[in-house]
Amino acid sequence: MKKKKKSKFKIAQKIDFLKNKYFWIFVGILVLGSFLRSYNFIPWMHFELDQSRDAALVDESLHGNPTNLPLLGPRAGGSLLRLGPAFYYIEYLFSMLVNNSVEGSALASVFFSILSLLAIYFFQRRYFSKNLSLATTLIFATSIFLITYARFSWNPNLLPFFVLMFFLALLRAVDEDEKKRGYWLMFCAFLFGFISQFHFLAMVIIFITAVMMLLYKRPQIKSGFWVACVVIVLFLNLPLVINDIKSGGDNIKQLTSTVNKKSEGGGEKYDILEKTIKDYVENTLSYWTIITGSQSAELPRVTTQLRTLEIDFICNETCRRNLPEGIMAMIFFTLGIIILVMESIIEKEPRKKDFLIFNLILLVVSFGVFYFLAYDLSPRFFLIVIPLPFVFGGLIFYELARFIKIRNLVWAFAVIFAGFNLYFTVNYFNQLAKAKTEAIDIGNDKIFRQKTRITLEQQNLIIDYIEKIYRQNKYPVLYYGQSEFHRAFGYLLDGRAIPRDGIGMSDTAKICKKANYFLIIRTQSNKNTFAKYFEKFVLVEENKFGTLTVYRLSPKNTIINCEIPDQSKFREDVSDEDSVSKRYTWKEVFNIK
Repeated sequence: MKKKKKSKFKIAQKIDFLKNKYFWIFVGILVLGSFLRSYNFIPWMHFELDQSRDAALVDESLHGNPTNLPLLGPRAGGSLLRLGPAFYYIEYLFSMLVNNSVEGSALASVFFSILSLLAIYFFQRRYFSKNLSLATTLIFATSIFLITYARFSWNPNLLPFFVLMFFLALLRAVDEDEKKRGYWLMFCAFLFGFISQFHFLAMVIIFITAVMMLLYKRPQIKSGFWVACVVIVLFLNLPLVINDIKSGGDNIKQLTSTVNKKSEGGGEKYDILEKTIKDYVENTLSYWTIITGSQSAELPRVTTQLRTLEIDFICNETCRRNLPEGIMAMIFFTLGIIILVMESIIEKEPRKKDFLIFNLILLVVSFGVFYFLAYDLSPRFFLIVIPLPFVFGGLIFYELARFIKIRNLVWAFAVIFAGFNLYFTVNYFNQLAKAKTEAIDIGNDKIFRQKTRITLEQQNLIIDYIEKIYRQNKYPVLYYGQSEFHRAFGYLLDGRAIPRDGIGMSDTAKICKKANYFLIIRTQSNKNTFAKYFEKFVLVEENKFGTLTVYRLSPKNTIINCEIPDQSKFREDVSDEDSVSKRYTWKEVFNIK
């Protein structure tokens, strides 16, 4: 009889759960966010320089042996320092599921981006009500900033999920009412082991933030758990350690030079006030783009002379036109800071106070680190601090709703912000859809800094065109493509088993009669920039593929110096870029043939 009562009670609980409106609202948000991240995913995929490099590397293991995986990962942007290989291993696992490195690698990004919808909700629930947490999650789900970075493969793209889970685990680890703080701390170490391999700045910012939070709270956790955390981080970074042992520490030596280079601010010298103002402006505009999707807001450029106390404000016509929105962005960012500081002081409930203090620490640390990069900040850096704009939004919405006292005002704000993001997302999708047929003008892209839209579908259409010509005459393909997509076309040609190489333009280069020559450039590029090709080659055919144009060329008789290219001398685009340290594979470590 007792068992029947218990089972009836569980059934009743399930029924009550399904009647909960918050549950269905969350499901709706999750479905919407998943749809926006996965809609027409493969055809519209961004596949260019870094993606083709990674796909080629994963292919070596996918179609060969897992021991071909390297012990070092991608290079930290603008340096010779290499990160850990965790991103490559994740790409490999997802590629195994679909037996395709191009699609599998990108699926990893969209998978973890969808999981981040769960993470942001539970993170926000540490402080906000269900209502407000769902409202900010709706904006998160529709944010074009996050949607853009979810739809292709790149090591920073996994950060939103992993940093949110790390922050949530850290807050649980320092919570005095939490019974398993030690295990949550170990989970932090596990997540940090991955984060440190995804992005160099993420490693720095997350580590400093976590240390400061732990020093502030000083949680009473047994020493065994702290030791376990060190072991976990070291274990996950074991490939880097092994590679440095074998290479004599070459990669670790790049750490100092990377830090110095990153702090130079693009090579130019700016005074403290100038860099601080620039840091403030970049944070202001980036937070606004993340929360609203708008990329048009601008603020004046400020130059200062501390010696003479001169301050100049430079604002051209475009700046003046977009200044009102820039002021709104400045109000949002500044008001968010003020409320966060005030609430951190007056909040008494320990759990909520921890949430506020943690976000305040994250803000201060990230602002301080970004200061050194103020004139060289990339949009992807803000994936590291992705919860902050939504925390600011939640705090501002709450305070406005408390003072204005209009029912459902919070949801009104959320729908407006989500509406803006959806508008910009639909426009983005329209650009992707038109990329293969129209030379579209995408305007100012502050999210990904693309010059135009190029899709995998469009690239495959170009490869179809080249392959058709190759199958007719069986001549090898020699081509030139602009730097961002040259390697991608090489990878796709390799996938069709089409022999290919770049076009040699030096005086001693072999220009052969029996070869298919192609020039692939952005349609909007100035054709005169490539005049050297048209001086040596005759234009056979011009074929427009929307934002890309393919010129089929034939060498002039005066420059032909061979019959057919020697394919044994074709250069391969290797996945390992030039670096100071050698990147070993597991095969080399274990001497596997």
